[in-house]
Amino acid sequence: MGAISHLEPKLVMHWFEVIASIPHGSLKEEKLSARIMEFAREKGLECVEDEYHNVLVRKPATPGYEGKDPVILQAHIDMVWAKEKDLDFDFETQGLNLAIDGDHIHASGTTLGADDGIGAAYMLAVLDSDDIAHPPIEAVFTTAEEIGLVGASHFDMSQLKGTRMINFDAGGFTEGRIYVGAGGGMKAEMTHPAEFVPYEGSGQVVAITIDGLHGGHAGGDIGKGRGNSSVLMGRLMSLITAEGNAQIASYFSGDSGNPDNKYGIPAEATVVAYVEDLDKLNEQIKSFEANLKSELSDVDDGVKVHFESATAEKSVLNAKSVEKTCDILALLPNGVQTMQRLFPDTPECSANVGKVSIENGVATYCLGIRCSKDSLSDFMAAKYLTIAKLTGCEVSFGLRMPGWDYSKESAIREVVDRQYKAQFGQPPRFKVTHAGTECSMFKLANPSLDIISMGPIIYEEHTPKEWMGIWSIGVLWDFLKNVLRQL
Repeated sequence: MGAISHLEPKLVMHWFEVIASIPHGSLKEEKLSARIMEFAREKGLECVEDEYHNVLVRKPATPGYEGKDPVILQAHIDMVWAKEKDLDFDFETQGLNLAIDGDHIHASGTTLGADDGIGAAYMLAVLDSDDIAHPPIEAVFTTAEEIGLVGASHFDMSQLKGTRMINFDAGGFTEGRIYVGAGGGMKAEMTHPAEFVPYEGSGQVVAITIDGLHGGHAGGDIGKGRGNSSVLMGRLMSLITAEGNAQIASYFSGDSGNPDNKYGIPAEATVVAYVEDLDKLNEQIKSFEANLKSELSDVDDGVKVHFESATAEKSVLNAKSVEKTCDILALLPNGVQTMQRLFPDTPECSANVGKVSIENGVATYCLGIRCSKDSLSDFMAAKYLTIAKLTGCEVSFGLRMPGWDYSKESAIREVVDRQYKAQFGQPPRFKVTHAGTECSMFKLANPSLDIISMGPIIYEEHTPKEWMGIWSIGVLWDFLKNVLRQL
């Protein structure tokens, strides 16, 4: 018996455990896609897989529902790979080690992949069940969502006949949160040359690290005000180099557990430096750490700043390159810029400084814009262009991700609202998420598509602390069955 297979609802838990047992990072989903196709064929269901390993499975309506419009169920099957720094774990070959802690499901030392493995598990459970009343089902399992909606943007939407869609890439259902819109935006990279010169001093080589931060999702977590290690290291680097006590040999910020997550809120940063006076450095670091603990006490109380002996090449960044790096990190917009009016607890526009590195003579800053309005995305992009112009950098932009606009009229929202009130005795809290979702791509292909997005309780996504609420999984399963019956 598996770690969670005894839990209810057993069909959902079974499929989540199957998904967790198969490596399925972004662009590494082929084994999981093959497993879904195998299952669909065993059930005698129509199924197709495309070259991006997106999978579409069709299930006929149950008796009495044959004349109803199809309902699209949709989730992505890739997960973010992140682990604790010292954990010996290979995501490419190993399944996740699921564990239970009270009402929580988590994975030991790694991300859980509930984002969006639980959505795929719900869909597989619907396809696998023989006792749920429902209209025709079109189940769409997409790939590489976490690195830019790659699968959804290449999926042939013309295959779909459904006029209503339930997306599962959300959380917080039993806290009343059901999503009816999402932000859009774009990614960018800013670069400039980083010049090195021979080191001619007699200082000691140390690695100076900021860690103990939560980091997190640049959409879902940006409104929490968490510390950003890239920006914080820029402040520290400016402090320790101001009087010539330290010279920088290398710089890296990001997430050591998931080096490919370039655009999330970075949780740690390290500079390697030649330092002339270690006592003075120690005083500066202690003072800086005390300031950070005060600034971040309610969101990142575990923040630490420390150093240890290291090795480095006999070269350091010249003063001009260090000054430019510090100036850019001070100037780049970071965090929430404006808030929604209709949904005032949700950011409307934000910017995030992600991974920053200095490698092969080039400093690279990975940047992300998230806005619900295209005009605000354009405004933020113009800021990046202005900073690049003023600091002598190059900036390039990725493809724009469309938003999913809130619709004042929605038949599926009315069904969900009615069922929620009947089941819980109170209305749900319809919300617009600041994170981008694949709903935007489906809406772009079919502007009349009626969409709702929901999911169980999931917290700390994209980090090794990720967990999912057991009770919430079952409550949403019962709700989903009732909604499908009404549709």
